[in-house]
Amino acid sequence: MNFKFFPRNKTFWMYHGSILLIMTLAQTLIILLWREEILFNFIGGFVWLPLFTLATLYYRFLYKTHQWHELNTAKNIVVVTGYSLASGFIVTFIMLGSIIPFFWGDLEKAVVKHSTPASTIITQMFIGNWLQTQLFIGGWIFVYISITTKQRIKETELTNLRLQNSLKEAELANLTNQLNPHFLFNTLNNIKFTVRKDPLKSEKMITDLSDILRYSLESSKNEKVQISDELEIVNRYIDIIKVHMENRLHFESDIPEDLYSNFIPPMILQMLIENSIKHGIENLRHGGKVQLVAEATAHYITFKITNDIPHTEIPTTQSTGIGLRNIEQRLKLLYGNPATINIHEQDQQFIVTLTLPREMR
Repeated sequence: MNFKFFPRNKTFWMYHGSILLIMTLAQTLIILLWREEILFNFIGGFVWLPLFTLATLYYRFLYKTHQWHELNTAKNIVVVTGYSLASGFIVTFIMLGSIIPFFWGDLEKAVVKHSTPASTIITQMFIGNWLQTQLFIGGWIFVYISITTKQRIKETELTNLRLQNSLKEAELANLTNQLNPHFLFNTLNNIKFTVRKDPLKSEKMITDLSDILRYSLESSKNEKVQISDELEIVNRYIDIIKVHMENRLHFESDIPEDLYSNFIPPMILQMLIENSIKHGIENLRHGGKVQLVAEATAHYITFKITNDIPHTEIPTTQSTGIGLRNIEQRLKLLYGNPATINIHEQDQQFIVTLTLPREMR
C-alpha cells in the first residue's frame, strides 16, 4: 500500500490548519477572558497542538489501513468515540505531564489559596482537559469522515462514468462492425467465379470489398463520419451487389452536396441500403428499385430510403433482420431522443425515414 503517515495533500493540510486556527483563536479568547494561569494555558496549548495533530493523523492511518470507511454508522460511532476517549486521555496525560513540573510552584500556591489537595486540582485539570481534547478529536474525525466520504462518492461516480463510456464505446464498435455475413460470403463466391472470366471486374470487387472492410474497422474508432465518406462506401457496396443481382437492382441517390461535410454515424446508410436489398429487392423476381434521398433543415437531416417489396409481403420490424434493431440501438446510444427512425409501407414500397441532428464541424 502506497500510504504516507504524513499526508502530502495540500488540501488536507489546508483543512487541518483551518481547524487548528479556529481552535487556537477560541482557546486564546477563553484564556484572555478567564485571566487565570495565562502562561500555563498558553504553553499547554503550544504542547497540545502537535499532540492533537499526531492523534488525528494516527486515526487517519488506522482509517485507511483497516478500511474503516466500510463500517456502518453504528460501528463508526463506537470506533470514533472509543478512539477519541483513548487518544484524548493520552494527549492530556503527555501534555500535563510535560508542563506541570515547570509550574509546580504555582500549583502549590493554588493548593494554599483554595485549600484543596494537589491531587484533586490535578485530577480536575486532567478530566477537564481530557473531555475537551476528546471532543476536539471526535469533531475532527467526523469532519474528516464527511470529507473523505464525499470524495469517495465523487470518485465512484467518475469511475462509473468512465466505465459507462467505455461500455458505450465497446457497444458502438460492436454494432458498427456487424456486416452481413451473407454479403461477405456471396461477394467472395462472385469473386471466385469472375476471377477467370473477367479479371478486371474481380479485381475491382476485391478492391471494393477491401475498402468496405477497412472502413468498417476504422470507422468503429469514431462515433461520426462525414456523409461523403459514407456515400463512397454505399456506392462501393452497390457496385458489389450489382455483380450478384445483375440488372435486377436499380439504385438512385439524391443527396445535396452541401450536406456532404455533415457528420452521421458510420455504416448507418450502408446498413439501411443493405436492409432494403436483402428484405425487399432480393425477394422480387424481376428486381426493383432502391432510392436514397436526403433533405435538411437548420437543425436536422432526414434520410429516406425507399425500396420495392413483393405484392404478397408487407415487411415488419421483425422481418427486417438485425439491421433496423442495430441502428435503433446505435441512435439511442449516440443521440438519445433527438434521433428517430420510422418505418412504414405505402403503395408496395417499404420506406425507412431516419432523422438525425445536423452536425457540422
